[in-house]
Amino acid sequence: MENDEVKTMFAHTLNDNIKWTLRIAYKKNKTPLWKTLEKKIESSRSNKSEINIGKLENLTKDGETIIIPGKVLGNGVLTHKLNVASFSISLPAIKKILDAGGKVITINDFVNQYPDGKGVRIIG
Repeated sequence: MENDEVKTMFAHTLNDNIKWTLRIAYKKNKTPLWKTLEKKIESSRSNKSEINIGKLENLTKDGETIIIPGKVLGNGVLTHKLNVASFSISLPAIKKILDAGGKVITINDFVNQYPDGKGVRIIG
C-alpha cells in the first residue's frame, strides 16, 4: 500500500470517529452545538475553515474556550490563553497556543469536558 493511501485512510477514520463522537454527544445531551459540528465535519473539505493564530488573537478574549470546525494554522501571534479544539491543527499553531499558556484539546476530550456546550464558542 502506498504511503498516501495510508494517510488518506487514516484521515477518513479520524473523521468518522469525530463524527460518531459528536453524534453520540448530541443524542446524549441534546446540545445543538454538537449537531452543528457534526454537519460541518460532513461538509466537503473546500467548505471547512482555515484560520490563523493571528485571526484568533483578534477574535477571542483571554481564557476563552473555542472549537474550530476546520484547521488552525500557525501564522500570526497569540498573546492570551485559549482552550482550543479543532478538526486539524498545525504544529506551529500548537506551539503558539501552548506558549501563550493555553491548551489544545482533542475533540473527544472537548466533548467530555463540555458536554452541555456552555461557554464554548464556534469560530470558523
